[in-house]
This record gives sequence, C-alpha cells and structure tokens, in this order.
Amino acid sequence: MDLNKIRRAQFLTDRSIQSKYIVTVLGFMLAMLVVAVAIIYITGWSQLVERLAGVYPQGRLQGILKVIYLRLLLGFLLLIPLAMFVSVVVSHHVAGPLVRIKRYLRLMARGEFDLAPLELRRYDELKDVALLINQILDNQKVRGQGR
Repeated sequence: MDLNKIRRAQFLTDRSIQSKYIVTVLGFMLAMLVVAVAIIYITGWSQLVERLAGVYPQGRLQGILKVIYLRLLLGFLLLIPLAMFVSVVVSHHVAGPLVRIKRYLRLMARGEFDLAPLELRRYDELKDVALLINQILDNQKVRGQGR
C-alpha cells in the first residue's frame, strides 16, 4: 500500500495542536500587519497626506483615504481565510503523524511490540521519530526471538 497516495479523511486530526497553530499564525499575521502599517505611516504616509492636502480639496482627500483604508482592510480580511486554510494544511503534516505515533506508543506501553513498521506519508513531519519507534520495535522483535 502506497501511503504517499492515501489521504487522511480529516484535516483536523489533533484539534488542540492545530487550533494553537492556527491562532499563532493569525496572531503573527496581525502583528505583522500592525508593524507594516506603522512602518508605512512613519516612513511617508503622513507626509504624502500632507502634500495631497494642498492638491485636493479636504473633503475629496478624505474620501480617497477612506477608499484606500477600506481596500486595505478588505484585503487583510480576505487573507484571513487563506491563512487559516494554509495553517490547517501545514499543521496537518505534524498533527496527523502525531496521532499515529501516539497510537503506536500506547500499544507499546501496553507491551504490544508485534506491530507493523510505522510508516508516514512523504510530506509528513516527524519521520525521525517514526524511525526511532521502528528501531525499538525491531530491537524488541530480536529480543523476543532470542528467548
């Protein structure tokens, strides 16, 4: 069976880990937005508005600025679902293997070592942990045959 072609039925395999990951990504995204707005404002936005105030009538300039602010806010709001989707997909490559690894470790804790090798999908993380678990299983099988 080729595990690289099999997809998990759920993208939220470990909700606690994945929800923390999503909140972290969205928090980072919000912090970067605040920093970007501060940098843009400090480095020239206020000077640009002052210069444009001499060119456009005050009411017209306020209308232009409202449109710009609304478009920036809309762009950010449109990025939130995309960021959430990407967060779920990326965290899935960690949370999915964690679920399988925890299952194997629970079985091993109960003394069950006659397990098939733990295999993860090609793009999954934690393959080094799966390799260590497989080495433990192999060592236990060798010890069991030596008795």
